[in-house]
Amino acid sequence: MEITDGIHRIETPLGDRVNCVYLFVGTRSALLFDTAIGPAITSHVEPYLAGVGVEPTRIRYVLNSHCDWDHHGGNGAVRDLAPAAVFCCHELDRPLVEDADLLFARRYDELAADGITEPAATRPFVAASTRQVPMDLGLSGGERFCLGSGWAVDLLHTPGHSRGHVSIYDPRSRTAVVGDAVLGNAVLLADGSPAFPPTYRYAGTYLATVQRLQAIGPDRLLTAHYPVYSGPDVAEFLGETRAFADRAEAALREELAAAAEPVTMRALTERLGSRLGQWPGEANQFLSQPLLGHLERLERYGLVHRSRADGRTAYAWTVDR
Repeated sequence: MEITDGIHRIETPLGDRVNCVYLFVGTRSALLFDTAIGPAITSHVEPYLAGVGVEPTRIRYVLNSHCDWDHHGGNGAVRDLAPAAVFCCHELDRPLVEDADLLFARRYDELAADGITEPAATRPFVAASTRQVPMDLGLSGGERFCLGSGWAVDLLHTPGHSRGHVSIYDPRSRTAVVGDAVLGNAVLLADGSPAFPPTYRYAGTYLATVQRLQAIGPDRLLTAHYPVYSGPDVAEFLGETRAFADRAEAALREELAAAAEPVTMRALTERLGSRLGQWPGEANQFLSQPLLGHLERLERYGLVHRSRADGRTAYAWTVDR
């Protein structure tokens, strides 16, 4: 559907969740923000383009928000549709967008040595439903995409979920299209119930991204996996995002300060999962991503120390109880 003049939200399925792609249609060219996964391009994006009268060859830019397979997995299919389009993402995420093996090694299996990995079915599903292509352009934030008739949208570097996550801000309609840059207090299923924890990875920059978006104060916030937020709902969602990160760090501090011995990441996710959200218990392992970000932050402050025991990393509070 067209959310505001020239900005279209294309909802595609991702199992029992919603995964949105955004189409910016100007008088001169079009920009596609994220590509979901390959099958969704055929089943949802192509028909939508036809329905609104946009030829695929009119797409001049394809922008990947960040290095997660459900946001760039359709790149190969879109390349087939729009062979002349310029594919781009932030330079910090570019290696992982272009290489699925690197994506798993550095992102999804980062804590494999500590017994935390993606479910076994994920990798074959990714291999079957995604196709990587080389990026034509690496971005840094601050770039402007001119779409015709004086309409230009701005690229924002909005890290935290990943190092190179980017968003688009449209000054004309005061709309921010943010992908996974901010994640509320849980990632949602299509019915609105919690699926798993917010999976930001770098706590400091995530909080800075929330603050930046709050300072902009957009009238409309468009995400990948949530409903459309407008008016006061924008501020509420951003506030929920900040509040979850604050609660996660506070709970982590309390847990470590009370522990008699160092605590592994697996144990931390199990102990804190029910305190921080109402997602299914098996989703607690995804809490490892934000917790690791907060632990790294606390380490830099000298408040947490990490050690290895029995092949696992464990964390201890260093401040006198």
